[in-house]
Amino acid sequence: MLVRFFAGSIHRQIALLAVAPVALFAILGIISENLTIKEPESVSQARSVAMRIELVVDMIRSAETADQESTILDAVRRTGIRVEEVSAAELDGPEMEVGLDDFRLEIENNLSPGVNAKLRAETESGHLQPVLVVGIDQRRALAFLPPPALPDSRITDREISDFLATMAMFVPVILLSLYGSRMIASPLQRFSQAARDLDPDKGPERPFEERGPPEIRTLAKSLNDMRSRVRGMIEARTRMLRAISHDLRTPLTRLRLRTERSTEPSLRDALLADIDALTLMIEETLVYLRKDTSKETQLRADLPSLINTACHDFADMGYSVAYHGPDRFAYPCRPHALKRAVANLIDNGTKFARHVNVELRVKPDLAISISVTDDGPGIPAEFHADVLEPFYKLDSARNDRGGFGLGLSIVKDIVESHFGTLTLENATPRGLIAEINLPSPDSIHMLANANAG
Repeated sequence: MLVRFFAGSIHRQIALLAVAPVALFAILGIISENLTIKEPESVSQARSVAMRIELVVDMIRSAETADQESTILDAVRRTGIRVEEVSAAELDGPEMEVGLDDFRLEIENNLSPGVNAKLRAETESGHLQPVLVVGIDQRRALAFLPPPALPDSRITDREISDFLATMAMFVPVILLSLYGSRMIASPLQRFSQAARDLDPDKGPERPFEERGPPEIRTLAKSLNDMRSRVRGMIEARTRMLRAISHDLRTPLTRLRLRTERSTEPSLRDALLADIDALTLMIEETLVYLRKDTSKETQLRADLPSLINTACHDFADMGYSVAYHGPDRFAYPCRPHALKRAVANLIDNGTKFARHVNVELRVKPDLAISISVTDDGPGIPAEFHADVLEPFYKLDSARNDRGGFGLGLSIVKDIVESHFGTLTLENATPRGLIAEINLPSPDSIHMLANANAG
C-alpha cells in the first residue's frame, strides 16, 4: 500500500496528506459521538415542559388580580399546554399508576424538588383528564394536560449541528488542499507533456515554460538548456555525417570509373560489388539523415499498385517476390515514403531468404496491415527491438551483405509518421514476418488534429 502511495502522482500524495488528518479527526469525532450516551428527545422535551409549568406556577403566584391570572392561563393554553385551576385538595387524592417510560411521569420527575405535584387520572373539580396537578398555595392548584411526547428521531438537532460544523471545517480544507496540490503538480504535468511531445528536430527552441515559483523556473530553465545542448549535438552529428557521405561520393565515382576500365573481369566485378555496397551505405545514411518523409504531401494512393511496383522492381532484378491482396484500395498516405518502407522490408528479406511474400490486408474499419514474410533464418526474439534502432546490425543472426543498419530504422520512422506501428515476429518453421499496421482514414484525421494541437 505504501509503495503504491509513494509511486503515485504528487498531486494525489499532497491532497491525501492534507485531507487524511482532517478526515481522521472527523471520523474519530463521529465515533466518539456515537459512543457517548445520548439523551432521548422525549427527556429534553419533558424537561422543557417542566420548566414551563414551574414558570406558570410562579407567575400565578405573583399575579395580583384574577384578570391577570386568567390572562396568564389563556397564554399558556395557546402554547399547547391545556391548564385549569383546581382545588389544592386534589393533591391529597390517589396518584395514577403509569409506566416508567410515561411522558407525564418524566415531566413530574423533572420538576424542582420543592414543587408539590401529583399525577391524577381525573380531578373532582376539573374537566381535564388525566392531568398533572401542581400546587400553588394551600387553597389552589393547577391541573396541566401536557402535549404528547414527540417521537425520538434517529438524528438529533445536536448531531445535525455537529455535522454542519464538521463540514464547515472539512470542505474548505479539502478544496484548499486540492487547489494547492494542483498548483504544485500542474507545472510538473506540463513538463511531462512537453517532454513526451519533444522532438529534437522540430518545435520551439525552449519548449518548457519558465514561469511559476523559483524552483519550477529553475527546473524549466535547466531542461531548456539541456534541450538546446542535445539539439546542438544532434545537429553537429548530422552535419558531420552528411558532409562525410557527400564527400565520399566523389572518390567513389572516380574509383568506379577506374574499376570499369580494368582488364581483369573477376577483379573488376569484385571491386564494383564493393563500390555498390559503399554507395548503398551512403545513400541509406543520407536518406536517414534527411528525415524528409513528413514533408511529402499526403495523397489518396492505390496501395496495391504501390506495393506491386515495389515487388516488380525486385522481381526484375531476379528475386523471388510475390504480392497477395486486393487489386484496388485507395488509402491516404505519403506514397513515395510508404513505397520506400515496403521496398526496404523487401530488400531486407531478399538479403537473407530465397523467397519473399508481401500481403496487404484491409480490416473491417478500413485500417490496413502490410506484412512482408521471408523464409530466411529469422531474428532471435530478444533482438527484435534492437534491430529497429539506427546503426544496429545483427550479423550473427542474419548474414548481412552490406549496409549501416539503417533500413529498418527508416521503415520505422516512415510508419510512425503515418501514425502506424512496425512489428517483427519469427515465422514458423523459419523466416521473419515484418508487419506494418496503419490506422483507418478516420483515425488518421483525428490523430493528425490531436498531434497538431
